[in-house]
Amino acid sequence: MSTPPQGEGWRPGDPHGSGPPWQQGPWLHPPGPPPPTGNGLKWLLGAVAVLLVIAIAVGITVIVMSRGGDSGPAASPTGAVSDIASANDTGPVSIITSEPTCSRLVSISNSLLDIQKQGWGDLRASLGPASEWTSDQRQTVEAVGTAMRNAADQSIDLLKQTPHRVLRELYEQFVVYGRAYADNIQDYSPSDDALASANVNAGSAIIGICNTITYGSASRGVAMEAVAKPTKVASIGDPANPERFIKGDADSTCTDWIGRLDQFNERTTQWADADPSTPASDWNSDRRVLEQSVQPLIRDYAGDVEALGRESQNPILADFAGSAALYLRAYLTVGSNYTLADGWLSSVGFKFANLVSGACRAAAR
Repeated sequence: MSTPPQGEGWRPGDPHGSGPPWQQGPWLHPPGPPPPTGNGLKWLLGAVAVLLVIAIAVGITVIVMSRGGDSGPAASPTGAVSDIASANDTGPVSIITSEPTCSRLVSISNSLLDIQKQGWGDLRASLGPASEWTSDQRQTVEAVGTAMRNAADQSIDLLKQTPHRVLRELYEQFVVYGRAYADNIQDYSPSDDALASANVNAGSAIIGICNTITYGSASRGVAMEAVAKPTKVASIGDPANPERFIKGDADSTCTDWIGRLDQFNERTTQWADADPSTPASDWNSDRRVLEQSVQPLIRDYAGDVEALGRESQNPILADFAGSAALYLRAYLTVGSNYTLADGWLSSVGFKFANLVSGACRAAAR
């Protein structure tokens, strides 16, 4: 199999292998199927340019996972559980094959990207504290902050409408981290970019899930074994004011999670550089050997993150970890039948992984 649609990179780090494991890039939301050309660094999907490379200059800090959760949904402070379409989704996470909120989310994400691509992506890696900004830098960042807040507010209805628990949880984290980034602009420090990282990866995971549905690769999971039923699911709080799923000060889960991403990156640099636009029917013998060699690494990684999620005692993290494992395993089923659309499966898997890493960094600020 090949690497997925890129620009944000299929993997947790920079496509060249030079970036940190929590790095990620833009939302991917093409209006049509992936084109038959491209490379490991750029993809033009429809007419939308894939932009933005996000780097977070913070060190690894051990932090605690928020452990709020119970065995079922609780009433929202601002409305009945019946207002939440996913309230009765308490079973195992799965590959999602239909989703009513996709078209609206694509519209929101396109509008947000129109603002983000006006210099924000190039600016972020070198952005210092707010006290050192030029007037142009402040204008750029404040425009993105406003757009993030508006996109978050517009997504509240979507988190109520989705019938899937894990998508509701993704929407919640997209909302909370987008608002947090906007809230911290006036007193911004470089570590606050972790908030944007979590926001972008949550949104990108949803867009990726929608693209697996649109382009048909979600059907690859039809014969897969389900993950275990959760021992508990997170309570449904106030949908208009969701909470971060990771917060606190001392737990090994974040360190283990980020370390596992580092290890996977180090072992798969050559695979990351392979051209994802080449279908399996056009692979040469070297490419086939490369693809076969990476399969056990992906399989092991999927098992490791699923285990970390279960062990964390954090029901939302467990959902994200289980989903990451499922989409990566679905990618592994493709084999010599790989086509361009199948790359979205691994992209989704690593977007979940990047979301957890970004949230870990944000908690350590």
